[in-house]
Amino acid sequence: MLCRARAALGLLVVLALGCRVRPPAIPGGAAAAPWTVVPIGLCEDYPEESRSMDEVRRDIALMASAGIGVLRVSIGWDGLEPARGHYDLTFWDSFFAAMDAARIRVIPYIAYTPRWASSGTGDDFWRYPPVDPQAFGATVGMLARRYRGRVLSWEIWNEPDNRDYWRGSVAQFAELLRVGARAVRAADPSAQVVFGGVAGHPSFVAEVMARPELGDLVDVINAHAYFETWNPVAIESLPRYVQAFAPVLAHGARPLWLAEVGYSNYRQGATVSGDVQARFEYEHTLAFQAVALVRTVTLALAQPQVGLLAWYEMKDPRAGAPMIGDENNRHLGVAFSDWRPKPALAALALVQRLFGHGFRRLDGALRARRQPGSRAEVHAFLTPDGDAVVVAWIPTVGARAADAAEHLSVALAGLTPRGPAHGWDAEGRPRPARLDDLDLRAGDVAVVEVPVSADRP
Repeated sequence: MLCRARAALGLLVVLALGCRVRPPAIPGGAAAAPWTVVPIGLCEDYPEESRSMDEVRRDIALMASAGIGVLRVSIGWDGLEPARGHYDLTFWDSFFAAMDAARIRVIPYIAYTPRWASSGTGDDFWRYPPVDPQAFGATVGMLARRYRGRVLSWEIWNEPDNRDYWRGSVAQFAELLRVGARAVRAADPSAQVVFGGVAGHPSFVAEVMARPELGDLVDVINAHAYFETWNPVAIESLPRYVQAFAPVLAHGARPLWLAEVGYSNYRQGATVSGDVQARFEYEHTLAFQAVALVRTVTLALAQPQVGLLAWYEMKDPRAGAPMIGDENNRHLGVAFSDWRPKPALAALALVQRLFGHGFRRLDGALRARRQPGSRAEVHAFLTPDGDAVVVAWIPTVGARAADAAEHLSVALAGLTPRGPAHGWDAEGRPRPARLDDLDLRAGDVAVVEVPVSADRP
């Protein structure tokens, strides 16, 4: 099974590097518009207790197998500066050198207060604000100077709206963000400042960003989403979630990153987490994790506000590794802890092949004939190869037994197929598919790729 999975991923990478052809014109006179490129990445943590450069090298190989070139990592302030002004940078110097050699873009966040700097006195000191925010600014500035020109963005903290990671007030986080952002600006004016990814509360971002000066200091807003794993709402709620950040995106001038999105392959009977119960046997399985990945990425790419997304995470933690939160945290990887690929890794390779070189959104051209009561979700894109890609599925949340299958007939206004359609399942395996007779099944996703040309006026 491992050899077959690797062979399939290798084929997808070859396809991704194939010949390019002149794309067709877009209906409505948008032929000259540039291609939209939304980087798709992975997340990984490197705890001080267990990390090694051998692990990093194996991670790089795993990313290469799926064609992924973006990695979000945590840089723990508590481990980086065990005593004020005394930095341990040995691992990070080697890490960034390896990432540079592999041409991987690293998008780090800096978080977690050392004991010596913390306003908290218990064992969870790392969750509390520093007594002196300037101490944090000094560390951020040091990192931005040291890796200037190599790291293009610095994210300030992680999930400051979640008490698991921040026990300070909104005002204290706003001050930390201000200090950290100023430090980045002073050390590397070309680097972007990223708002620490929030765990589902757009109102928290709005409250912070309403404070003086921050509007000029923050370049990117960042949000996390784990729909149907910890959040009981449907994956299909992602567009509404994105829209909720509109007030802080400065009319499109400031992008939204979804730098942590995920879906676990864990369940205990019907229980997934404290707020989520599975209703169908296919939910929270290895196979459906791949389906959820394709659905999530498709929904994200269909939103013009989204400028980057990263799946959490690369691989499951080792057995017995310390963990915050419930058991789902041990089952979010696209690979097992020993780097064996899950089906989700093949799904990641598929979406990277389809969309990693750029796309244009075609939802406005979609014409679908649906059966009565249809709940199907359908999205369409055009790629630089001149292919239209249609992705469709039946949402899981709210589904009934009667929703087990649907048939659609899909057309794209202003575009005509100029060759046979190719169908794929979530893991990139070929399947029969026709746009005019698209067969959808519960717990699955249908991907159809067809070369198209623009209709003549």
